[in-house]
Amino acid sequence: MALPQALAAVVDLQHAHRELLRVVDSLKASDWARGVPYTEWTVKDFVALCIGDMSPSGPGLIAAGVLTPEFIAETSKTMDVRLRNKALIDERRRYTPEDLRQLLFEAHDARIEATLRLDETHITTLEYPVPMGPDYEIKVWDWLWYGYHDRQHADDLRRALTVDWTPQSLSFDSSLNEPLRLMTRGRDGLIRAIYSVADEAWDEPAHTGEAPNWTYRDVLAHVATNDLRPQTRFRGVLGQWDEDEQQRILQTNEWNEEQVAKLRGKSVREIVDVMAANRHDTLVLIGQLKPEHLDKTVRFAGGAEVTVKNYVTFLGQHDSMHARELVSVSRARRD
Repeated sequence: MALPQALAAVVDLQHAHRELLRVVDSLKASDWARGVPYTEWTVKDFVALCIGDMSPSGPGLIAAGVLTPEFIAETSKTMDVRLRNKALIDERRRYTPEDLRQLLFEAHDARIEATLRLDETHITTLEYPVPMGPDYEIKVWDWLWYGYHDRQHADDLRRALTVDWTPQSLSFDSSLNEPLRLMTRGRDGLIRAIYSVADEAWDEPAHTGEAPNWTYRDVLAHVATNDLRPQTRFRGVLGQWDEDEQQRILQTNEWNEEQVAKLRGKSVREIVDVMAANRHDTLVLIGQLKPEHLDKTVRFAGGAEVTVKNYVTFLGQHDSMHARELVSVSRARRD
């Protein structure tokens, strides 16, 4: 008999998948060529990405009895999602929108079938920790809850239908490849956490130790606006120094509260839109950094300094810290 949590995860995925399919079904012929905001891809590219690899993925490895802590640790340490995404899109460029729609319809069949094969004999494996970033881990149990993926991409496609965007490909100094991989990993883990949160949890008090009156929606508003801080620092490094701005971002608590207050009353989707736009603006500035900028330093409020190169990695660490705070109110933990 399937595990109750596995059944609940499948139901959540099916609901999220139907919503994604509704968004794709609403696309007009001309919409497939629209740009997806803050990416280098069109809607057609993005639907190709949403399909995934159509494999049973983690649940398949669990059901086959081959998932080990060593495999989890190595994959978590070396995965570069940017390369995987590009490969999936390149492979499917020859497909028509009708082909992609049919593949999307079937995309999770193998995953769901493998999830429903899990039983009490797999519980030890389901308890394995999965490192997601500094001080941030989930369990294999949480892997079963894949609905976040389709909720996230349904919002990405909705954004493409409301914002006119020309796909942009950013380039970066080659020595930033590893910091950017870690930064991307931190952001992907944060987005996973955001789209895993139970709907009713957003306005509950957040027990973060950072701001005792914040809700989880406020935590989201904080990460959405926090990119304004590195943007100020990167502009300074690039020669656009603004002393007032530089001093303001060092008043950490006051600055954070001021930014969060601006987004109070906004929906989760609206706040995520702000987060996506701000991260793109940060990446544009990182793309302007040259080798002579990377050994310069930026200063934190406590007086510590890090090189610009290491600061790029730090942005992913900041995302991981707040993603960890959201795990306790995920749909999986609520279930």
